[in-house]
Amino acid sequence: MSLAVWWLIRSPWGRAFVALRENPVRALSLGIDTRRYTLMAFAIGSALGGVAGALYAPLTQYVDPVPFQLSLSLDLLMMVIVGGAGFFFGPFLGAMIAVLLPEWLRFTQGYYLMIYAVAVIALLIYSPTGILGILDRFMAERRTKAASAQRAVAKAKLEVTL
Repeated sequence: MSLAVWWLIRSPWGRAFVALRENPVRALSLGIDTRRYTLMAFAIGSALGGVAGALYAPLTQYVDPVPFQLSLSLDLLMMVIVGGAGFFFGPFLGAMIAVLLPEWLRFTQGYYLMIYAVAVIALLIYSPTGILGILDRFMAERRTKAASAQRAVAKAKLEVTL
């Protein structure tokens, strides 16, 4: 399932979805039918939700609305935000952190939720794009420094040859 979504994101449809998410007016000016792609995104999301439900039902063998309370939706939203909403692996990383961090903080007894909340708030203040946003920013800075170092070396070689 994840492989199919990964492929979809890198297809021309996925590029149109990203353009629509980033700036709908610009996407419309580029010739993307925003209404069509919005409806398509809704349909694909609904289909993925249906597949998830079809996989969940045999697992539990009884489906009722009690497990799907607001707290579960907020936990899932938190996983996406913490990991990085604009990145493919962001929700995976966010889910891993949302499951492991309370376990690691269990020694604090009842205070682990407060520590977790403060950590999430600090993350959102420092990097609204999540943890993968921090990594992406770090990698971009490294690429910029490497490119400027290469330009400096090329300029020095050019000066030596002249």
